[in-house]
Amino acid sequence: MITLTTPAEINSVLGGNVPISYNKLVVAPFTMDGVTQTITAQLRLTATAAPTMQAIVGSLRINVATSELIIEVTQLDFYRRIVLSGGQNTAVLAQIEAAQLQIENGLVSLGVIAGTRSAGV
Repeated sequence: MITLTTPAEINSVLGGNVPISYNKLVVAPFTMDGVTQTITAQLRLTATAAPTMQAIVGSLRINVATSELIIEVTQLDFYRRIVLSGGQNTAVLAQIEAAQLQIENGLVSLGVIAGTRSAGV
């Protein structure tokens, strides 16, 4: 969970002037795919001062093959595409591979799957 430094403010009533600060950002659930080299996630903005306010949802996509990160929150008319550097791509890929490694090693060590882990897809 991320506490936003500059939270989005949304009026709590139609046509009113009672802004509510949506100050908490949660990135979950998320999926990392080693084959397509992508991470996808749902974004959820909430207001801690007004927990009854409806959450604002969006999406996050990171694609190593196209070197891009896209964040989209349609309710706020927000779309941002960021081109990733080679180093950022390498870091994202390393996180995907590390997670895959831990899950596969865990399945083998728990005896859920018999065998040994080998690198690659």
